[in-house]
Amino acid sequence: MKPPGIIVTSVLLTIGYAGFFATRPAPPLAPVIERYILPEGAVALNEEIVTRFLYGYAPVAATLRELDGEGEASGRIAVLDLKAQEFGFANYADWRSTSNTIMVTYHWATHPQPQQEVEKVIESIPTMINLSEKQKSDAINGLRSGLAQVQNARPSLNNIMVVERHLRSLKPFYNQWAQPR
Repeated sequence: MKPPGIIVTSVLLTIGYAGFFATRPAPPLAPVIERYILPEGAVALNEEIVTRFLYGYAPVAATLRELDGEGEASGRIAVLDLKAQEFGFANYADWRSTSNTIMVTYHWATHPQPQQEVEKVIESIPTMINLSEKQKSDAINGLRSGLAQVQNARPSLNNIMVVERHLRSLKPFYNQWAQPR
């Protein structure tokens, strides 16, 4: 029979060990999703496509990192096409277009009023003393132009509904997409 002190110590060490690993932050994702890129043509999303994206992201990202700067561009694309096809995408361009559609849709699902956000920023620009009048004008024009592009990329209601069911799973990917660099 073991003395109670050894049992208590073992239990406390096990809890401490498990707690240590449970509280460690997740490693950062590889910068594979291009920041603030609007899809050329929106992909009609469904549960299967989002699931394939979620499962395929890590392998595609790892392949992209491995190929970074290696060999000819056409060879890298061929390898990426094969990797994307493993997860049901037609090719790497299809995977990329899908990821951009998902990120833009996530943004719309979590920020449904971009015009209000942009108007707040535009209102604050005239009070910025560190900018010249030309810089202020350029910033306002750039924001209005960007807002027009974003409004033109508004996803379908179906895409928003599909992505809303995956907000928690997609959040780390969105945070990577939206983080300033």
